[in-house]
Amino acid sequence: MKKTKGIRLFLGLVLTIVLNVACFPIGVLAENEAEQGTLIPLIVFSSDPVYNGNPHVLATVNPAVDGPGLNPDLIEITYKGIQANGEAYPLSAIPPSAAGTYMVFAGYRGDEAYQSIDDKKEIKIKPIELKTTEFFTEKPIAKIYDGNTSVPENALKGLGNTGVIDADINVVVFNYKSANFLFKDVRPVNPNLIILKEMTISGEKGKNYIIVDENKVTKPLVSIDISLGANILPKPVEVLLAGQDKVYDGTPNLHDYQLSVIKTDLIQGEELGAFGAENFYPYYGEINIQQKDVGSYYVWATGGFYLYGIDGTNAENYIINNQTIVSKKKYDITPAAVTVIPAYVSKVQGEADPALTYTVWQDDSGDGFNKGLYADDVMFGSLEREAGEAVGSYDILLGSLNNANYRIILADGTDKFEIVKKEDAVAVYGGNDYSNGGNGATEKEAESPVPYMGIALLLLLLIAGAIFFGKNRLTKMD
Repeated sequence: MKKTKGIRLFLGLVLTIVLNVACFPIGVLAENEAEQGTLIPLIVFSSDPVYNGNPHVLATVNPAVDGPGLNPDLIEITYKGIQANGEAYPLSAIPPSAAGTYMVFAGYRGDEAYQSIDDKKEIKIKPIELKTTEFFTEKPIAKIYDGNTSVPENALKGLGNTGVIDADINVVVFNYKSANFLFKDVRPVNPNLIILKEMTISGEKGKNYIIVDENKVTKPLVSIDISLGANILPKPVEVLLAGQDKVYDGTPNLHDYQLSVIKTDLIQGEELGAFGAENFYPYYGEINIQQKDVGSYYVWATGGFYLYGIDGTNAENYIINNQTIVSKKKYDITPAAVTVIPAYVSKVQGEADPALTYTVWQDDSGDGFNKGLYADDVMFGSLEREAGEAVGSYDILLGSLNNANYRIILADGTDKFEIVKKEDAVAVYGGNDYSNGGNGATEKEAESPVPYMGIALLLLLLIAGAIFFGKNRLTKMD
């Protein structure tokens, strides 16, 4: 009996303890609820912000309108999710900065004025959209014409996009499968472009960006073709000038020449020629000095020559890199042949010699002769005569007459100088006739004096006689 009673007392004690333990939290909660206020804090979640390189506070807990402030120590905001690069973002009170999808937990533990509250929401930090029209390179894209559409590696140095934030410029890399010019020629009908096939983004911060084509509804997320403005520049070529020897003509002009393009400067299979236009004036001499005189010179030309394509070659793909051109060797200007014909000259024995004049005739390439020298050229020195002071005829010699630009031939100089006796000199009508230093010739006029007065008187007598006899005859007829 006593044993049964003891068991009952023990069970009752255990039950009392269990009830007390079970009811304790309820009492505490009831006590806490009794201590909390009636106002409800406001939880505000962000609406899918865009990556900007900084931490994103994706939720805020705010006091009720017209309510007292919240105790910051009672606000709880945590984040958990998957970043755009595939890495997990473990539960943390630190706001995330990388693009990705996150579950945001926000709550308030309650106080005398506010009730406890908690909420959660899935929020995405979206990557920055890079527009296809905003790609650029450090320097303009260009290459020298090479006959194809390939793009040199250094042509795309510093490829970037204006949408990348400054802090990420060195950790965002753009990759492409291939790059080609749209056209191979320097001046295509439509503007040239470089097409970058299957552009992708990599690098430490690459997953925070995505390329979109703003001109299309579908926005690819992996790769896209990009077009960039580009130019092909004409390929420089060297033009060669070949001249010829010429006979002196009073000018520095090169009349016969050939222009050619160095073939090694051309793309294989293409061919160019060069021609001189109306304003092309090649000359003998030096780069800044034109030479007209007899000698040996290089031949030069500055400007006035152009390229033309041969067998379908597009001349616009090339440019002359030497607007001043010079021959590889020298050419000669040789003397022009002229003939000097002395004038007939005479003097009275014992008098001083008169000037020995002459006429110059220029060889006209077999078609005849032209009088005089070229332009304003003159002869230097003078003719000489055969020595002697006795009456008679003497030959005229070339003497010191010269001009380095001419090869002088003396013609018909025999017996062109005459010394006459003083008493014979009066028989010469009009005296001597000399040329003016090379512009004319004279011949000896050995005609006898004509008795003009006697002839005139005789004619008058004949006319008077005819009139007299005529009148008598008429009288008799009457």
